[in-house]
Amino acid sequence: MLSDISNSWNDPLLRLSFLCITIMGAAVATLTPFQSVIGIEHLGFSRSAYALMTTLGALFSVTASVSVGIYTDQTGRYKTVLARCNLVAIVGALSVFFLPSKITFILAHVVLFPIASTTFTQYFAMASLAARKNDALNKDVSLSFIRAAFSGTFGLTPPLLAIAVAGGMDLLSLYGVSALLSIVVLMLILRMWPTQTVALSETSGIGFFESLKELSSAPVLARLLLIAVISGVNGLYNILLGLLIVNDLGGSEADVGWFAGGVAIAEVPVMLGAAVLLRYISRSGMILIGCLIYGAFLAGLAAFDTISSAWVMIIPGGIGAGIILSLSVGYVQDLVSSRPGAGSSLVAVSHFGGMIFASAVLASGGLFTGYQGTAWIGSAIGVCAGIALFAIDGAKFRPGTAKS
Repeated sequence: MLSDISNSWNDPLLRLSFLCITIMGAAVATLTPFQSVIGIEHLGFSRSAYALMTTLGALFSVTASVSVGIYTDQTGRYKTVLARCNLVAIVGALSVFFLPSKITFILAHVVLFPIASTTFTQYFAMASLAARKNDALNKDVSLSFIRAAFSGTFGLTPPLLAIAVAGGMDLLSLYGVSALLSIVVLMLILRMWPTQTVALSETSGIGFFESLKELSSAPVLARLLLIAVISGVNGLYNILLGLLIVNDLGGSEADVGWFAGGVAIAEVPVMLGAAVLLRYISRSGMILIGCLIYGAFLAGLAAFDTISSAWVMIIPGGIGAGIILSLSVGYVQDLVSSRPGAGSSLVAVSHFGGMIFASAVLASGGLFTGYQGTAWIGSAIGVCAGIALFAIDGAKFRPGTAKS
């Protein structure tokens, strides 16, 4: 496994993807754990309004990601796309930082950040291209290498910010921090882009609508829907974590950062180990295991009544999330394995579906239960989705069986 990681670092395209998504992870982690608290508790959005806003943002994100994925497959212009999208991220963060209001919050989270988020899937497309052209690379390890980089900084960033928040830092200042980190990513793209790489010169040769048709076949959509629900459980966790800690567990806003960071740190070794286990266990089998662990984590977290007793849930949370978040990327990419850009854009489609799931559970759960009951509902549905995905792939734990 160490040799696989070393080979990944030595590939210039994969190394750039690693560095960019590492800093991007910090930029995203600066806002994600605190976003619902800022929107609902500080700016005054209702739960239903916040759910609607996140759904609209996810819809715009998936539209942009699919379009960008097909575009990069057709043209190979990854550098241009990534530079412009990171510039949009900078504008979005600065708009809320300098002019905090419901209007700028909506503008950033419904329009600008969704455009910027297309870079996430394109880093995976670049990793997939690198693995295709470099025989020394193991694709599953390479993708997990990239995903673990994102989770690593996602884990380290919130605890550091929790110290600042506990010391009196205003939550809206986090948008300024996120903008600075996005500037760093932009500089990496402009200064470290590989001058010669065969992988990025490869184009798909098919039209936009032909690509859309390929992405919308029944076998692809069925599996994509189930992956969306599975990833949606993680999206629900991201929404509920701060609300549970502040409202149900008696914790502080700083505790949100510590908990989110702990879970993300625990994900990193699991992500790398899960890629190696694919030699012995099928991908859908591993995803099922992840669903069972993560479902138990979310349901268990909601069952506690104090933050001091809930810290123990960080470990199962990291294990379950590490499996789900890393392996679902390769699973989705392989649904359209010949189109790295478009295939990676399906990751955004699954995230969109996941956001719809999370928002729907949040909004509907609010009609008859609290945040804890909402977590239990989401957990149960996520486990059922994992079982269904495993069944549709033949209910086999051994690897090497093709999906029909």
